[in-house]
Amino acid sequence: MFTAKVRAALRERSASDFFRYAVILLRNAVGLSNRLRSQDRDVLEQIILPAYAQLPGTHKVLFVGSDWFTHHYEKLFPGQEYWTLDPDPWKRRFGARRHIVAGLESLDAHFAEGHFDVIVCNGVFGWGLNERADCERAFLNCFTRLRVGGHFMLGWNDVAAHLPLALDSLDSLALFNREPLPALGTAQFMADAQTDHRFDFYVKTGG
Repeated sequence: MFTAKVRAALRERSASDFFRYAVILLRNAVGLSNRLRSQDRDVLEQIILPAYAQLPGTHKVLFVGSDWFTHHYEKLFPGQEYWTLDPDPWKRRFGARRHIVAGLESLDAHFAEGHFDVIVCNGVFGWGLNERADCERAFLNCFTRLRVGGHFMLGWNDVAAHLPLALDSLDSLALFNREPLPALGTAQFMADAQTDHRFDFYVKTGG
């Protein structure tokens, strides 16, 4: 039998979504993971996020974008201040205990400069964050809200349908230095040749 909280959540979805989201919500409620099986997600969950969690000086982490398959990421950062951010109110239920309903463009309204040690932004650029002005504001916020020496990761698809503009044309990203993630040994890693999903690794070295 569904709890009142689960029934309320499901009323927001279409009938075709009902059973899929019922299983997802119930698994979340009892602390089970809902994993999206793909090459890029495997790299993110098994290599990148654990590597960031183990970096010396990592205490405050922001993961941008919440969905049914990201709810368990908080467990990868035990004892750390882990935040999630997503503009869709429905996605709140898949976020961390510390969650903000907002877009990355308004991150500066919620946190002081230098607050975070790590910011991870995956599947957001080209999937809603599309306009140049919004991208500039969003990535500038990532730069200013990271401490000096903080790490920023951007996951994106190098395909026309999800590449609204050239990343190297953004002034905000140019503020960062590219730096290889030691666990992968490169500053850009192509995780899935089929979707051309890439992970770019940056560090704030000043500002």
